[in-house]
Amino acid sequence: MAFILPAGSQGGLVTGYVGTSATSGVVIRATTYTPQGTGAQRSVKSTSTLDAAAGTGARTITINYLDTSFNLKSETITLNGTTAVNTVNTDIAYLESIVVASVGSTGGNQGTISIFTTTAGGGSAWGSIAANDNKTFWAHHYVPAGVTCYPLSLVGGSTVTAGGLTINRSGDPSNANSPQLNVAGTYIHAGGNYVRHNFEVPIPIVGPDFIWLVERPTAITASTAYGTFEYIQF
Repeated sequence: MAFILPAGSQGGLVTGYVGTSATSGVVIRATTYTPQGTGAQRSVKSTSTLDAAAGTGARTITINYLDTSFNLKSETITLNGTTAVNTVNTDIAYLESIVVASVGSTGGNQGTISIFTTTAGGGSAWGSIAANDNKTFWAHHYVPAGVTCYPLSLVGGSTVTAGGLTINRSGDPSNANSPQLNVAGTYIHAGGNYVRHNFEVPIPIVGPDFIWLVERPTAITASTAYGTFEYIQF
């Protein structure tokens, strides 16, 4: 039977990876992310001079973010190498992703591109794209206000160590007292292998909310874990 998407629905996929060397649970993100929770003007810069308007690396990036009312927005910025460039928007509170939007001859960002908490590269870096990744490989998703999200599937695994994959949610991200909950069980995978699960029964997650993947390795052996989930929301 064909599945007919509701009018105005949006589909998406988020994916990430993370290095592991312990048996504690770890969020599947390639780089550190620290949500701010308050809207402000931010700034971005690279660790390489090649990531600039006429450079061979990344030339522009797009910041996909939510404001404090959990409206999804975006802004595209032209990089200036190791010199910080301020955002135009002043309401950036939570990051969905940062993606390289245009490049020079190398085809990717040559340095680590970071977004800073204040203008002119001030404050601290609260999100970044690792060198040559072209995007923040963060296996997380913010559900905007007025939207219900339905995870469709998840897949995850590792290069070396066996582990268990979970999909978690926090409720309203602005509420510091919201518990972090496992949405739908734990999916075990062998080392050097992966597991896939399709959600046959829809799990409605009403926005505003925050969803992310967690890997819990079974050994302290160094490994890299990967995770992806697909969703539809309307």
